[in-house]
Amino acid sequence: MNKFTIVHLSDPQLTAPAQSPQYHQQVAPITKLQRIFDDIIAHRVEPDLIVVSGDLLQGGTSSDYARLHTYFEQQSQRVGAPIQVILGDQDDREAFNIGYLEQKHQPYYAYKQVYQNMDFYFLDSKWEPNKEAGWLEREQLDWLNKNLHLAPRRRAFIFLHHPLDTPALRGMRYAILQNNRELLAILHGHNIGGIFTGHLHFGVSYLVDNSIPVTCVGSATTYIDCQDLHHHEVHDGVSYNIITIQRGMASVTSHPLFLGQPVIDTITIGNTGFAKHRPRLTGQHRTNDSVPF
Repeated sequence: MNKFTIVHLSDPQLTAPAQSPQYHQQVAPITKLQRIFDDIIAHRVEPDLIVVSGDLLQGGTSSDYARLHTYFEQQSQRVGAPIQVILGDQDDREAFNIGYLEQKHQPYYAYKQVYQNMDFYFLDSKWEPNKEAGWLEREQLDWLNKNLHLAPRRRAFIFLHHPLDTPALRGMRYAILQNNRELLAILHGHNIGGIFTGHLHFGVSYLVDNSIPVTCVGSATTYIDCQDLHHHEVHDGVSYNIITIQRGMASVTSHPLFLGQPVIDTITIGNTGFAKHRPRLTGQHRTNDSVPF
């Protein structure tokens, strides 16, 4: 099997010209994002795929998402690789559907693609009632389960915005995926090569279910120091990962491009545990097997 290279970045949190960036950022988010694409070209990374795993826009309208689509198409042509996106907690699903996908009434955005006889799943963990934590709907889990069983021997890799639970993130449980057990029950016994996430604004790697590697990429806009569980310090920061897959095995290299020393904001956290109210795993939603653009 040939080497397959993925550039993984997350949380660009772009803003419209009339809006102020989240936190007190000293460098505009679009400048930071462009720095990543420029670095990819300057260092001749030559990826086969680029994945942007959520929090695309802050307070974005349908027009903002349409402009983002155009921008990503331009960068895709420059780099020579397709750009796939998923939604994060800060994204507006309706505006994304209309502006980015040019369609309406899509309750969530999840899809599957096959590269070099490997399955790549892009899941939508945005949870409407809770702007921070993540959730996977029952129909999306059923769709994932069905597709995994269609190709049980094929190596599968999964991208979503919210990380899965682990003891190292016990102080972040208010922000991570809330139905970890349901997802792991579906993945158990399948040929999962790795799970890749964003959202935390710092990088971390760990195992779940004793065998599945999870890698959370740092943010394209800020670095958040969460050592103090109730007071998180925010810095300007730019980082992305390069995922190299060969013979079904993935290795990840972090590429930090910038870290501002001043603390530009502080986030105060109260309850650090899981959300108390969880939605029922019911509904009538659908997913796509391929990207609709």
